[in-house]
Amino acid sequence: ALRRSTTHTMPPLASWSATPHAWSVWTFFAQLCGYVALSTVLEYVFFYRRWTERRKWRIQPSNETRSCHASTNTGGYDWGLPVRDLWSVTPRRGRHRLHSTYATVNLLVSALFAGATCEAYIRGLTNLSQGGIFLETGFGLAKLIAVQSVLEYYWHRVMHVPAVYKQLHKLHHHYNSPVVWDDLFIHPCEAFGYYVILYGTGVFVSATTISFLAYMALMGTCGVLDHCGILLTLKVPFSGGKSRSASHLYATNFHDAHHAKFNVNYAFPFPAMDVAHGTYFEETNKRGGKN
Repeated sequence: ALRRSTTHTMPPLASWSATPHAWSVWTFFAQLCGYVALSTVLEYVFFYRRWTERRKWRIQPSNETRSCHASTNTGGYDWGLPVRDLWSVTPRRGRHRLHSTYATVNLLVSALFAGATCEAYIRGLTNLSQGGIFLETGFGLAKLIAVQSVLEYYWHRVMHVPAVYKQLHKLHHHYNSPVVWDDLFIHPCEAFGYYVILYGTGVFVSATTISFLAYMALMGTCGVLDHCGILLTLKVPFSGGKSRSASHLYATNFHDAHHAKFNVNYAFPFPAMDVAHGTYFEETNKRGGKN
């Protein structure tokens, strides 16, 4: 049986302090800066440097209902970080008037959740443990992904209940062809609920710290890529001419189809729950074949 190499015990109340540990503060900034860095790289490379080639890489190249070109009037790079629009009268690039506020709040809250999870681990309030052999780390990562995938799917389905959708989730579907920086345009109440699922796995699921770090890196990266509007795929080696569902481990047009079609592909980041519930949709790339 797998055994955790180190277990945490709850410290006595007398030893508790309201001051967060340095590692928790570092985790807060690491999560925040990591998100900004990845989004910035994608925007700069594709929406600025390769904008004229967008029909080659855009998932929905014909759906240009708003300006997504990351360029200033003088041809320079126009950084799309939403916080820059907080004090603007008119949002850039046809964004929703609440985009800058909600995206900024959600980014900060997400980073706070990351720091709080680290603090809970340091104080012995999670099921995470140090060390672990390769098999244990892999098994822990699989458990974290599985739990998140199940909870996220049903949470997402609840968000599509008409009354809930009208009050909360409708904002996230404001963009039916999302691009970089659109992923965090979510009602803060909805975002908070998902963060409980995303980070709560580290509190309740038994896994190693390496498993959890890999899990968070995977979820954070996929969250950005799912809404970047750029066709990116991770193929299974030697898969030949099989369909996307059989030949691709991951593809960004999977979740993009949810924004375009509305009632398909609720799962994140992998389609297993959609396949199991009959809500899976395999996007066909108009530039040739299935993706």
